[in-house]
Amino acid sequence: MEIKADKIHKAYGTITILDDVSFSLEKGQKVGLVGYNGTGKTTLLKIIAGVIEPDGGKISIRRGAKLGYMPQDTSLVSDETVSDYLWCVSGMKELEQRIDESLEALTDYENRNGYAFDYRMEMTLAGFGLQNISNRNINSLSSGQKSKVFMAGVLLSDPDILVLDEPTNNLDLPALIWLENFLMRCETTCLMVSHDRLFLDRIVRKIFEIDWNTRKLIITNGRYSDYLERKEKETSRQLAEHKAQQEEIKRLTDQARKKKAEAVQGSRYVGTDNDKFLRGFKRDRAAKSGKTAKAIEKRIEQMDVLEKPVERDAFRIHLQPTKPEGSRDINLKDVVAGYSADGFRVGPISAHMSYGSRTLILGLNGSGKSTLLKTLSGELDLISGEVTVGNALVVGNLTQEHNNLPREESIKNFLIRRAGVEVQIAYALAVKFGFKAEEIDKEISSLSPGGRARLLFALFSALSVNVLLLDEPTNHLDLEALQALEEAVSQYEGTIILVSHDRHFLEKFKATDTYVLLDGKLERQQSFSLYMKNAEHEAKRLISML
Repeated sequence: MEIKADKIHKAYGTITILDDVSFSLEKGQKVGLVGYNGTGKTTLLKIIAGVIEPDGGKISIRRGAKLGYMPQDTSLVSDETVSDYLWCVSGMKELEQRIDESLEALTDYENRNGYAFDYRMEMTLAGFGLQNISNRNINSLSSGQKSKVFMAGVLLSDPDILVLDEPTNNLDLPALIWLENFLMRCETTCLMVSHDRLFLDRIVRKIFEIDWNTRKLIITNGRYSDYLERKEKETSRQLAEHKAQQEEIKRLTDQARKKKAEAVQGSRYVGTDNDKFLRGFKRDRAAKSGKTAKAIEKRIEQMDVLEKPVERDAFRIHLQPTKPEGSRDINLKDVVAGYSADGFRVGPISAHMSYGSRTLILGLNGSGKSTLLKTLSGELDLISGEVTVGNALVVGNLTQEHNNLPREESIKNFLIRRAGVEVQIAYALAVKFGFKAEEIDKEISSLSPGGRARLLFALFSALSVNVLLLDEPTNHLDLEALQALEEAVSQYEGTIILVSHDRHFLEKFKATDTYVLLDGKLERQQSFSLYMKNAEHEAKRLISML
């Protein structure tokens, strides 16, 4: 047994996050940890990794087992080269230094294939799309590249147990597919939180769900899709059984009430002196009716009454674009975008996006996808060229980092100021997009990334935007919000320009135009499915070389 959790309890103030959580993980098992945002998934992973302590209960990890932890938010700040960093965090540097003085260190070094570590490092970096960067300074990398280097360090440490919190969030599609193939092939025990449905379905064979109502753990064997199917069937079964029982209780209650009425009516029957026999008959039948009524009531009392399953109110993203009257297309002519401070730039790029089109932009991390979207929205000034946005267009910009949200402002005041609505409308809008009434006066800084995304969608709804700029919109969203976003996007009649690596979402998106941003150029692709086929082939080729 690699990990055992025994009655883990965690609370923040009066709010219980985890309650009586128990489970065990055997060697080689791969498990997905799921649940709505805020149910304690990240908290549980931090407890397992030893980052925080539980208020009650105990985590036991097999003696001698090495645990590799990938948190949701990673930030590397180092003047080291990538190579020096990976040698150090993998433990290979320490082993190499101890080889001359310790036979045990030599054995460990050989068992971990230390003599081929440089090759393994380069192949792992290549899998993450980081070819030829091992001699670069870490501080010169983009945030996405730093996250990949951090993950490479976790994998190269050869852990017995992997604890991964949203490992796909900062990955581009080729890197995601490579990691997926790596985890499918390795024999390491894995516990992971991910909202990437396809990623979970291909890797895990057991699901741990933290119930949003009870905060207890529900364990289901099988794939993620099996879990979803069983969950839906179980909820439907419970609702049907509850409804059938309530109908039976009503039927029996009505029957008992009728028998009681018959008993009262019969017991009061007087008649005439000549109706003594009839009077006796009616009173006798009344007594029987009374007994029957009591028997029925006792039967109801002895029932094991089924509680109605607690259901969350369905979350919907309501986006109704304003009808454009006037020029409504987007044109890019010889656009060069970037930052003068570090010299990063993309272009020249020319493209035309007609109203109602659904444009997908793919590319490696650091290729400039977010830079291009920021330029389109006007958030980033052009270096050269021209961007023309039709005067009938109202643009909603969901930036990858939600940079355009004032963190110190309350949810309510933000909606009042930006949407130009009254206080009552702001409250109604916030509740409509999944916020509780008591949360509305909280500062935006207190929101999770998923909460910030929902707030922006609430704003877009109020403004009736007819252009959506979506930069990794599925990051940090739970299943409920993902399904709502898929539904909203599929029905949206305005223009959408999308950057995403969520394959399930992309299949539902049905792009009219697919581009790849490569070496600063925007290259049109024949189709998304062909791009995916080539990426799968390359990932498997790199995995075979490890």
